[in-house]
Amino acid sequence: MKTAIPMLAAEIVAVAALGLHTGALAQQAPAAAVKAGPVPPTAADKPASREIVQVEINGAADYDPRRDDTASKTIIGQEEILKYGDTNVFDVLKRAPGVTVIGESIRMRGLGSGYTQVLVNGERPPPGFNLQTVAPEQIEKIEVVRAATAEFSTQAIAGTINIVLKKMVSKPQRDMRVSAARSGEVRRATALGTLADRSGDLSYYLSVFLLHSDSSNPGTYTEQLASSDGTVLQQRDSSIANNSKLSLLGLEPRLNWKLDNNGQLNWSASVGANRFDSDQTYRYDNQVGSFPAPNFLFRDNTSENRSVYLSTNVNWVTQLAGGKLDTTLIVTHSNGRADSDWASSTASRQRTLQRDTDSDSRSNSVRSNGKYTRSVLGEHALATGWEVSRQRQREDRHRVEGFVGSAPAIFDERFAPQVVQAAAFAQDEWNVTRQWSMYLGARWETIRTDSAVSGRPDTSSRNHVLSPIAQTLYKFPDKSGRQLRLALTRTFKAPTVAQLTARRNEADLNTRFTADSSGNPELKPELATGVDATYEHFWAPGATFSATASTRHITDYIRTTLSQDSGGRWLYQPVNDGKADVRGLGLELKFPSKLVWPTWPALDLRAGVNRNWSQVDSVPGPDNRLDQQVPLTANLGIDYKQGAYTTGASLAFRSGGPVRISAEQSTRLQARNDLDAYLLYKVSPAVQLRFTGKNLLARDSETYSRYADRNGVSQNWGRSDNSREWAVNLELKL
Repeated sequence: MKTAIPMLAAEIVAVAALGLHTGALAQQAPAAAVKAGPVPPTAADKPASREIVQVEINGAADYDPRRDDTASKTIIGQEEILKYGDTNVFDVLKRAPGVTVIGESIRMRGLGSGYTQVLVNGERPPPGFNLQTVAPEQIEKIEVVRAATAEFSTQAIAGTINIVLKKMVSKPQRDMRVSAARSGEVRRATALGTLADRSGDLSYYLSVFLLHSDSSNPGTYTEQLASSDGTVLQQRDSSIANNSKLSLLGLEPRLNWKLDNNGQLNWSASVGANRFDSDQTYRYDNQVGSFPAPNFLFRDNTSENRSVYLSTNVNWVTQLAGGKLDTTLIVTHSNGRADSDWASSTASRQRTLQRDTDSDSRSNSVRSNGKYTRSVLGEHALATGWEVSRQRQREDRHRVEGFVGSAPAIFDERFAPQVVQAAAFAQDEWNVTRQWSMYLGARWETIRTDSAVSGRPDTSSRNHVLSPIAQTLYKFPDKSGRQLRLALTRTFKAPTVAQLTARRNEADLNTRFTADSSGNPELKPELATGVDATYEHFWAPGATFSATASTRHITDYIRTTLSQDSGGRWLYQPVNDGKADVRGLGLELKFPSKLVWPTWPALDLRAGVNRNWSQVDSVPGPDNRLDQQVPLTANLGIDYKQGAYTTGASLAFRSGGPVRISAEQSTRLQARNDLDAYLLYKVSPAVQLRFTGKNLLARDSETYSRYADRNGVSQNWGRSDNSREWAVNLELKL
């Protein structure tokens, strides 16, 4: 083992250099990936994420999806998910290698959620679904998939994160967790209860999740306009006092029947209720120059939001004609109500402008999907499937606004989009030799979006994409644990409903930094061809090193433009605007310290580093990165267990820097370090206490935006407080 470290260090340097060179090979043909393995079981026999799985399907006892699946992925198991006592999946993912979380935006390759596909049990969450209602205890595993798969949607230019919820019940389970957390800005309490058991061929699972939080998030901002020679013409400072309350309820019942001939019938449901109230007070202090009338010095906002989400899912698995048919039907409904009241007033607190907006929304969707798999000629695992869905939304908005003392203007608006999607796929994966496996597949997807907006003509958009996919995995024959992967992909990013509709959303205070927004029915999807090359070395039990180099070439890039309309109001609007390129290099290392230093304490060490580059052709450089891409991310972690105590810490780093959005617009990403730590004390087999600390470096949040044209330079700075958070969790097995 003493020779392992120098050999490993040499591998890191060599593979890193090779990866940087590979990134230059980006302009390649389409293709991508799914599961295959150089040894049985084949991927057709392995469970898809939405299936209720029999253990014997996995075949060999030493099967490891990270090592044996052709698709390059990282599996985050339940032990890692629960380690820090997180109350939501966003906190779990910020420690995952290659993943960046900014607020509730989940990013791979530093690119935002529009480029990163997030699935729950292999499905895109419908409107109204709130990821915060998914408690970490409900999650069986999280799959971080770097390359696309034919079975799932290829709307995954950056990659896919699949959150797989628990479905199998192997033994009775009666668990409860109660936690409380506090920081300078947030006070939060959560409770989770789980009840599960099995009786013969029937098993059931029930989980209830409750969350309540009170938040106070003060912030300060500065807005400045300077002439081209640097003379400050206008400047005003503002402060915001923001108090909010959030209450969440999540309910997850499931029933699973084992049928004859290895069949299954599974039913599950999801119920979520959300209540969010907030009060905001803005105060403006004019420092330099005058501002256009009406020059408000105070703005107050009170908002109330209520929503309910319901979903039911029926899954049937049966043997058919020598293969297996797996079909699912999902029906969802959500509705919500939002009331928002804005009042603007002068220095003497005399109210002058009032804007009240009430909106009611509802969404209904139905989705059917299925997959038929069969082995052919012993080595080939053939699969074909479909996916069809229809989603209808409707929002009615009533807005009243006007100056005090004059007749108010009344606006009644209706927004009613409908999205119909259909997809079909086929794939074949086989073992060419004992060390070499291949996967070929193709997926065709079509999306039709129809939108009706009151006062504007109806619009319709239809797009379709054919995505050929290929992946291969080669294992070195010396049983050293070394292996190579290659993935060729064609993926896409479809315009959202908001981007396709002609609806216009007006900002309460219209500036360059808070503009109105409108869609563009003529948008086309962004298409990406990509290459991923990965080297992996499983050099000892529990020890892994991997290096990945990747590239994406994007056409019909969608960029949001900022302009002024004929009335002088600032407007954001999306357009297809040329090409973009994305490149990346990722390194991951994980090992127990005793493998290298036998006299050391039993420490588990892990590290991940990802360097990302991108360039948008239509935006002048430098720093013309795609989607405000995060250039560098790193995760470092250490865990130690001794007797009844387990402790550990994790550091998540992301770099910042300037980003050029257009010839006039730029912004700056904030560099950030998030340090978390935990201490777990196992009181007894049924009781354990977990203490956690988050944001231990107490880094505040900062923002910066800039707009420069012939009239001068506008700049906006912002800062909000973020203090340390301390939490205690009591975990019981009843």
